[in-house]
Amino acid sequence: MAHFPAMPMKTTVPADIRPQFEEALGRESEVWSCSSSRSRSGDPGETWLVATKSRLLVGDRGFGGPVSIRAIPLRDIKGCELEGGSFGAGRVVLLGKAGPLDHVCFSSLERDEFGRLGDRIREGTGAAPVSEPQVLGATTRKKKTAEPPDAIPLALAAAPAPPKPSSRPPLPPHTGRVPAGGAFDLFLDSPIAFAGTSMTGVLRLHWPKSRAVRGVRLYWTGSEKTHVRVGSGKHATTYHESCSWASFRIGLFGAPDPLGFFGSMGDAVAGNEQPTLKAGVYEYPFRFEVPKGAPAAYAGLNTDVTWALDACVDIPRAFDLTAHYQIRVIPEIPDRVGQREAKSDGSAFIRAWINPGPAGPGVKLTGGLRIGNPSGKTIRWVNVRVLRLEGAVARGHSKQNQTIETAIRFPGSAVKDSDVPFEIQLPPSYCPWRGKFSSVSYAVEVSLDVAWAFDVQVRLSIP
Repeated sequence: MAHFPAMPMKTTVPADIRPQFEEALGRESEVWSCSSSRSRSGDPGETWLVATKSRLLVGDRGFGGPVSIRAIPLRDIKGCELEGGSFGAGRVVLLGKAGPLDHVCFSSLERDEFGRLGDRIREGTGAAPVSEPQVLGATTRKKKTAEPPDAIPLALAAAPAPPKPSSRPPLPPHTGRVPAGGAFDLFLDSPIAFAGTSMTGVLRLHWPKSRAVRGVRLYWTGSEKTHVRVGSGKHATTYHESCSWASFRIGLFGAPDPLGFFGSMGDAVAGNEQPTLKAGVYEYPFRFEVPKGAPAAYAGLNTDVTWALDACVDIPRAFDLTAHYQIRVIPEIPDRVGQREAKSDGSAFIRAWINPGPAGPGVKLTGGLRIGNPSGKTIRWVNVRVLRLEGAVARGHSKQNQTIETAIRFPGSAVKDSDVPFEIQLPPSYCPWRGKFSSVSYAVEVSLDVAWAFDVQVRLSIP
């Protein structure tokens, strides 16, 4: 038998079992890969999925055990089902014409990655493309842990009454070709959702062909996730926290509740008839509440706050038609800053203050500073900066990152023992907020660049 050289792999398959995957790849190159921290039995272990243009390689082992690799042709995979509810750990089942082909278990933090598995498989099979913004495959859900006091539990929302015809202008037509599998369009009455208010809009479904479906649903979710890395090198440990701020769903057609994998298989075995969604264009008005005190949508170094609307047509034993839309949420922003004053100690010191006045994106703050230098040290520069402070907490460990948003500076020789006024602008992205495990705040920092000595600084919080 001819031996073909292994193709270089892009995945992070461990070195001890990498040769087995390279041998299984043969002359084919890796297209994408993902991994799970659980074995296919759901126990702690490891599972890797490595895909080529034609095959899916599934490698699984427990702790210390040998790895077994199974190859599944992508053309044999006709659908996939997510089991385990909308949150937390679960498993994704690969379906063929005659039933399940294989399954992969995943943890809560890996749910998003495996929720997109259907997209990648379908792209690899050369199926008909779907216009953006759509996500093919199982609908993904966020990890759910302890909730903040005013978080919204998973609930079935009542379908809203259609608005008056005069209250909303006609919707624009769909741009581009409607794929054979259908398409969604989302229209929001406001591009920004404000905390403590209602978000309204219309979900439009283009359904080219009559087909049996379990239901059409719209999900409203919001999650806050943090991670803090402690230690370094091989002794480093990363701690995670996560909570759900919102998790609603509306049943727009058919069954309002998803069945899950076992429910879907039982439904198929029982031969239950599903309602038929006739070909046409459907417009579904909706209304969701944004929780009061909700954090802003944010992606930082240690914090990730996401808000999203997910639309889904639940199709029995096939890839669901889904679409994922990121929603921008803005909390209530204080519009004024009070009097702030701070002073440092030492042989060279600063007294700085901010005058009371308006605050907001792009607003200019006024204040002043006074330097004391009785020891006659050389002060090279006086820096005035606006800092964005990102705080994150995970399992009792905290981390704070700072980013300079705007800055001005004065030559130290030009600053004498007198009051020096300054004016500095808040960034256009100014949006302080506080969540359950994370926060974003702002401060004005005044510092002295002292030659041959430690720098001196004071901070004034905003607002």
